[in-house]
Amino acid sequence: MENNTTFLTDDLKKFGIMTEDNQFSQKLSQQEVYNFLKGGVLIAENDQNRLTFKIADDKLNVNAYTKDWISHQDLSSAELLEITSKNANLYKVMADYGTITHIGKNHFNNNPENEITLFVEVENERGKTRFFGNKLEEGLAGFKIGDKVQINQTGIEKATLHANIEREVKEMTRYDNLFIIRPLDEKNRQFQSRLFELDNKDKTIKDIDTTKYELQTVNGHTLSEKQLQLLRKGKEVKLDNETTIQLSPKADNEKGLSASVKMLLITSITIDGGLTFLILKGIQKLAKMQEENQKQQESQKYLAELQKLKGFLQSKAEQYPDNKKIITDLNIVGKEISNVQTRVSENQEKNKDTVSLKVGDPDLFEDANQKKEEEKRNEEDTRKSQSFSRGR
Repeated sequence: MENNTTFLTDDLKKFGIMTEDNQFSQKLSQQEVYNFLKGGVLIAENDQNRLTFKIADDKLNVNAYTKDWISHQDLSSAELLEITSKNANLYKVMADYGTITHIGKNHFNNNPENEITLFVEVENERGKTRFFGNKLEEGLAGFKIGDKVQINQTGIEKATLHANIEREVKEMTRYDNLFIIRPLDEKNRQFQSRLFELDNKDKTIKDIDTTKYELQTVNGHTLSEKQLQLLRKGKEVKLDNETTIQLSPKADNEKGLSASVKMLLITSITIDGGLTFLILKGIQKLAKMQEENQKQQESQKYLAELQKLKGFLQSKAEQYPDNKKIITDLNIVGKEISNVQTRVSENQEKNKDTVSLKVGDPDLFEDANQKKEEEKRNEEDTRKSQSFSRGR
């Protein structure tokens, strides 16, 4: 046990969590040290990796995640780990008000792989909101459960630890959320929310303000308030049996939406304040399908979706005759419909005989039998002729 403790202390010093005089780094708050000693995760990063530290069985377990993207000015180490390790979006309330209903400690976002931090929960007419961060302890001084407060995140605090890695002293960084907490009154009531997402293309984390995000229609569907709330939180919203949409900070349209029609890849165009999703890469998927009958089936579905989109665009063109973009999009859809119809027609011609035989056409069946009988007779006559020649 003594040896294990010595090894643990040495490892903690190596990574700058403890100093040479056996004290925990002053860069860590008492709350962070307490959580860490109780089995919680501690997160830090250097120029190459985002690291997690956890004490288990008197040993220091270290996990490294490749970090080739930059950090974000409004995200803590726990939030950065959540986004990058899961490669998922993160909905975050930046400011809210209400009655304090709970003050406690928990893994960030209830993820046991993430660090334990302090949290405060407030409730208002919209429901409950939790704010996570070890710096909450300072802001909550003087407040208790039942008090009405306004909470605003003001940014993050950066703390630097000095770790001895591979005989080199390297800097390791931690980020923690900073807050201002004040008594609630009508003048300072404020709500703000944002959605964060990792963009692997340029290795950055992008965000979009969802506080007052509005969207009326998508593909002719009018969105309900409930669907709009789900979109603001980064959740998927199902429009019909085929189409699903989701808010995405890295999307390349002004409304920040991504979408999918089952497995088909699609893009979007904006019309009259609403959004229409145009299937552009369906043919690429159809070309990869193995079963011919499945290809036919999917082609027909794709064609039906294009026809619906054409009808929608035609109605918008009549409504807004001066909108050249609608006419351009209508032409694109028209060409795609023509291409798909040609492909479907070619496939049908190619498989025409096979399909006819499968349904048991009696004339074709008799013709096939007659042909076989003729071939047998011809083979027999040939053998007799060859035999006669050899006899002579």
